[in-house]
Amino acid sequence: MVNSVNSISTSSVSTSNTRELSEEEKEKLQDEGLFPAQDKDPSQKNQTTTTLTEDNARTEALSYINILKSKYPQLAAKLDSYYSNLDFSVLCSEAATATDVRAYIFSETQSYFN
Repeated sequence: MVNSVNSISTSSVSTSNTRELSEEEKEKLQDEGLFPAQDKDPSQKNQTTTTLTEDNARTEALSYINILKSKYPQLAAKLDSYYSNLDFSVLCSEAATATDVRAYIFSETQSYFN
């Protein structure tokens, strides 16, 4: 049984809701396919991004679903069902890039992983 509780100083606690990911965290998420890889070529940053088409969204969604299925084979049937019922018109209206497609799918399927 606890006899006393020490108080914790909050002077070093940040009140910001957002924080920058460490390089290690970014690399881990990149390895897992959950965070976009950073371009090493700075000239790439000034190029305009292409518009996400439904075909591009389908390709990216299938690719990401396959990544998730390889990491979580026990969820393959649920992920296949999710993909077959995915409304790509909604997906395209909410996603502007391939990274957005992954984020959308990740948030939609998060309950499968609990």
